[in-house]
Amino acid sequence: MANYPDRPGYSFAPGPPPEASRFLRNKGLRPAFSFADVEPEEHAVAYTVAKAMELDVLEAIKAEVQKAIDEGLPLAMFQKNFRANPALAQWWGKREMVDPVTGEVVLAQLGSPRRLKTIYNANLAAARAAGQWERIQRTKDMLPYLEYRLGASEHHRKHHADKEGLILPVDDPFWDDWMPRNGWGCNCWVRQITRREAERRGISARPKVRDTVVTNTRTGAVRIVPEGIDPAWARNPGKMRLENIETVLAEKVGLLDHAAAQTATRDFLQSYHFSRFFEQGYEARLPVAVLGDGFSKAIGAASDIAMLDARTVRKLHAKHPEVTAEAFAALPEMISQGTVQKQDATHLRILSRDPLPWVAVFEVLAEGEFLKLTTFFRFGKTRWAERMRSDFEVLRK
Repeated sequence: MANYPDRPGYSFAPGPPPEASRFLRNKGLRPAFSFADVEPEEHAVAYTVAKAMELDVLEAIKAEVQKAIDEGLPLAMFQKNFRANPALAQWWGKREMVDPVTGEVVLAQLGSPRRLKTIYNANLAAARAAGQWERIQRTKDMLPYLEYRLGASEHHRKHHADKEGLILPVDDPFWDDWMPRNGWGCNCWVRQITRREAERRGISARPKVRDTVVTNTRTGAVRIVPEGIDPAWARNPGKMRLENIETVLAEKVGLLDHAAAQTATRDFLQSYHFSRFFEQGYEARLPVAVLGDGFSKAIGAASDIAMLDARTVRKLHAKHPEVTAEAFAALPEMISQGTVQKQDATHLRILSRDPLPWVAVFEVLAEGEFLKLTTFFRFGKTRWAERMRSDFEVLRK
């Protein structure tokens, strides 16, 4: 896999690794009745909590987990903040709910101290593992090997214990599945080491891992999982996210499903690649937005994927100095929550929710085959007052 680092940031200030924070922040929302209703590939790009079926509840839970990651909060503080959040007041205890798979009414467990501990541990572990994988890719030229290590658990799974001390190259396919964590409650981890240390201690032969066929009893999906890994943890989420950025850079984002495409563009807009593209304006045409909700069809576009080209970048530099590469990080939220207006048959305008909003204009070209971001800027007071009087068709307020 190509080495796609994010912009290295060096600081002596305390705080969470930015890669781990970004991993969760850029996920979309995926309501689900059961954790098993969501496949591992979906977990890498969408946030899910079992029995959190309402989007506002799921968004509030995600916000509390994000705060715990960003501020380095311990479990007790996360639980306290969760219980004090008015948006989550009703998501507690047990409630009768209809299982959408079986149609049966069941007494479902919502929030509880035990569930909050699971939510906290699972999300922080996944975010930290994905962030670590991104840093591993950034530093693999100097530290090209990984060592599998056991965590501080009292009892270890046999298949995990068998791999203690295993040393393999960073890009060995073994890590596609066995990048920890590898199951619920798993505390295994990896240590990145130099070639000299790996050769001194002995590079391992790739272990022969038996596969097991697992049937999801809720969805009926059948998948092959390495023996010893819980099915929900059977993929390396950090690698999947980096591979999705590669897909964006190859302008093949249409090969991803909608949720993966949205997350990939969020990741890309906050990456070093986008900063370099925007600052240098080199010749390229790259995906920067996934519209969805039928908005692209309103102007006759065949695709929801909007591209940004070097010509538009140069125009933004000349006419809108307030626009920086960092400003584009707000574009996905504008698309998901902002006001959407149809300017005319070929132009769509999306405004952020700020008092003086940012605005993005999309144009469909080539008889619907190409959707392009034509401009992106922030309104000033005078211009905003004038535009407020426009009679554009409102598609979403």
